[in-house]
Amino acid sequence: MKINQLKERLIEFNINLEQWCHSQGKKTIEDLKSEIENGETTLEIINNQLFRIVKVTSIQVQVKLGNQLFNLVEDQQIFFTGAVRKRGFQNLAEKIKSYENPDVAVYRTLEEEINLKIDKKPLFLGKTEEIKTSLSYPGLNSIYKVFNYSILLNQEELAKIQFFEYQKDKGKISLFTLVPHLN
Repeated sequence: MKINQLKERLIEFNINLEQWCHSQGKKTIEDLKSEIENGETTLEIINNQLFRIVKVTSIQVQVKLGNQLFNLVEDQQIFFTGAVRKRGFQNLAEKIKSYENPDVAVYRTLEEEINLKIDKKPLFLGKTEEIKTSLSYPGLNSIYKVFNYSILLNQEELAKIQFFEYQKDKGKISLFTLVPHLN
């Protein structure tokens, strides 16, 4: 799909593209086109509404230090434009590519997000579905098909984690931290 065709499709469904820019901490129409071309996203019309369909792995990463359990949290994203987006996400997440199954994608998620290569099998917690307006693409409703996992790391595995993700091609840095797990 060409960029002009995509733009026409979005406008046809009354989606205002003015806020779709990196300087406002949002993604662009070019980002959406790239997601579609990379097999990370599809656009579907459901009940006369346009939806972005995204399959996602979501993995809760926990570490036990002493007697305290900690969760790894994506704290914030800093864009090369200077914009900062607070996140507070309790799980690591990545879009599942069209050719991947979720069990493979979860290992890619750990490697891409925190540079952790691990053989330990994450625990599959089930699949959920969520419909919401995307923060990245204002005005575009998204259906997230989420494959949920969790993993408990030991101190040796924790030492291998990188607490930031530098994404030159996306113009941002994601920062991670540990926070005490609340029962």
